[in-house]
Amino acid sequence: MSYAKLSDWNKCTTCGECLVQCPVMHMDKPEAVAEMTGLLKTGYSEKIFRECTFCFSCNNYCPEGLRLHEFILEKFMENRKKKGKISAVYPYLFNGMKMSMWKDIYAMLSREEQSILKKWSEIPPPSKEILWVGCIGRISCFDIENSAVLQELPKFGPPDLCCGELAYRLGSWKAYTETIEKTLKAFEKLNIERMVCYCGSCYNYLSNILKNVYGRELPFKLISLYEWLNEKRESGKITVKQPLKLKTTLHESCYVSELGDGFARDLRAVYKSAGADIVELPHHGECNLSCGAVSVLRTLNLPKSLFKEQWKKYKEVKETGMKDMAVNCPGCFITLSFTNRIAGIKLHYMPDELLKAYGDTITKPLSRRIPLFIRAFIKHPTLPLRHVDAEISPASS
Repeated sequence: MSYAKLSDWNKCTTCGECLVQCPVMHMDKPEAVAEMTGLLKTGYSEKIFRECTFCFSCNNYCPEGLRLHEFILEKFMENRKKKGKISAVYPYLFNGMKMSMWKDIYAMLSREEQSILKKWSEIPPPSKEILWVGCIGRISCFDIENSAVLQELPKFGPPDLCCGELAYRLGSWKAYTETIEKTLKAFEKLNIERMVCYCGSCYNYLSNILKNVYGRELPFKLISLYEWLNEKRESGKITVKQPLKLKTTLHESCYVSELGDGFARDLRAVYKSAGADIVELPHHGECNLSCGAVSVLRTLNLPKSLFKEQWKKYKEVKETGMKDMAVNCPGCFITLSFTNRIAGIKLHYMPDELLKAYGDTITKPLSRRIPLFIRAFIKHPTLPLRHVDAEISPASS
């Protein structure tokens, strides 16, 4: 099993179109052909490994339907493993590990919040549909549990289950495999017709990645929170009670390019219906600039990876004349929250804002939970100095 197993790379014509269209590397045709040819022959490309943000956009541009993102990620990790150990910071970000950021964060939650997570760990009674709440969403468990908008949805989100995104994105196929298998085993116990995903990343990984890369499918239908909210809005079951009255740019997570036009339309439709006026960025949809989070795979020297990529996004926002940016992805929101004020950009977390617009009271917005992540890392001050085996997984941690 590997990231690239479902693509037949003998079909690659080295046309270079995937790299020409890349919104980050800006290659011309001759350079793109040369880099792609070299990557296929040697499994190495200094330029690609130095500049790629591991987003997903290139998957949309291959005439043969090949997934370059996974191929680059796999070859990058093969070269990384030749160097031996990796920083212990990477596996600390995975859910399900013996030492995990998520375990530390959930332990910091109030007794009431931990009681909610315990409730969400139980298999809900048979239901037409339920709400799946992923890793970051569980930090907002109090407001989600007490949401009037989401009241009809039983919630499910055991703290040790995960869609596998971080393990996948940060190059551990072994950790991803063990994580998703554990989650799939729990899902087998669900008696439902449809699962609503609070997090767009979970929606991508449990539908698109699970099927198109891992080769498995869920036995029930999966939809995003935004599609569900649009359904309820169009049927008149929910109405706007506190309009947003906001003009803002929209940051789309890199997985938006994987989910197609439908997800992007739902995202905009529900936000506009809640009173937001959206100003499109030059890069959006399938040709999008990421929050920079996964660029830390290149190096943990943040000014050369994370901050460098984030400043590209902030520059685009300012070029529109705006200082506001709405963010649908909780991971993007957390990542951008460490630099947005320095750049003079105000962030808006869409799930919180939408639920509030439709009548909920948000008592613990995600913007106020950032200290939990800082405290988690402070708990392990030597973590950046430690190194672990590149093949680490939940079972071996």
